[in-house]
Amino acid sequence: MGILRTILALAVVVYHSNKIFGLRMCGGQVAVEAFYIISGFYMALILNEKYIGPGHYRKFILSRFFRIFPVYWIVLILALMLSLTGYAAFDHPYYIARYISNYDCLSGFTIFYFILENIIVFGQDVLYFLRLDELCQPILTYNVLSFKHAGYQYLLVPQAWTISIECMFYLIAPFLVTRKLKWQLVLVLLGLITKFYFANIHYLCFDPWTYRFFPFEFAFFIAGSIAYRFYKYLQQKPVANIYGYALLIVSVCGIFVYDEIKLPDEPKNSIYYLFILGSIPFIFLAFKDNKMDRYIGELSFSVYISHHLMVSIFRGYFFSNPQYLYLYGYTVVFSSLILAFLLQILVIRKIEIYRQKRFS
Repeated sequence: MGILRTILALAVVVYHSNKIFGLRMCGGQVAVEAFYIISGFYMALILNEKYIGPGHYRKFILSRFFRIFPVYWIVLILALMLSLTGYAAFDHPYYIARYISNYDCLSGFTIFYFILENIIVFGQDVLYFLRLDELCQPILTYNVLSFKHAGYQYLLVPQAWTISIECMFYLIAPFLVTRKLKWQLVLVLLGLITKFYFANIHYLCFDPWTYRFFPFEFAFFIAGSIAYRFYKYLQQKPVANIYGYALLIVSVCGIFVYDEIKLPDEPKNSIYYLFILGSIPFIFLAFKDNKMDRYIGELSFSVYISHHLMVSIFRGYFFSNPQYLYLYGYTVVFSSLILAFLLQILVIRKIEIYRQKRFS
């Protein structure tokens, strides 16, 4: 399933840059929510088969910590270095532009809060519900994107808010994904009803409510856990790998041509999520022992968490030279993959050796 994860990560890269092969791919929301489903599947897998017995909760949480935070902090430092270098050499402060332009307005506590969020990650999603008033005082609001001065503009790794959502799921996953199937079905149903109710009755059907509010996204994670139960059922059956190969091809093709499918977003999204949900047990069954697929999948997090650096580095050049704008997406995708390979070789491989030895 690694190929699918990395293609989804690249869909986010394209969403933040420009088309490749003339295609916009599936966009940020669909890629992220598909990730939530896959994450729920993997967490159910390891919590039911790997992290069991005394001390399993502590081992699971520490393992997740070492899987995510060292790489995130390296990217955070790179974003800070890029910003400081850009500010000193080119008067282009990149990710610290808001800190500089509003330094005299922001209180010390507000600056501390934004810096802390950049370091700890947990709670970054809240910044997408936070605006700053004329006195630079932070205020929660339901429609933050209608304001020019918002909390998320102080993030040095803007896409890392999804890590906060993932971490909230990790904290409660050990108590949920090991429960009986009927209770998980109830949780998914309650989650979907809640999201539908607030989207259609209270009109919270716009960003950031569409996929940045954990209570509305909770059902996707648990749905992934239910897909794991289906995978366990399939393990007992003589299922040919060809089904997994075929479903992977269709899933990946769907990601690429998603924007070309002329359907309203809501039913189109729902159909694709259901397809992914039904496909991942077959895909995982077919590829679970495939080393190449696993290696490609390990790049997904590195691509996702580091790609915005490439977006920022190349944006100025391509928008100043619109005749080359068609190359923007290719450039960001290619450079993001190179950076991900470097992170994998220089950092992640060593951390993974320690993580597997210490917490397996």
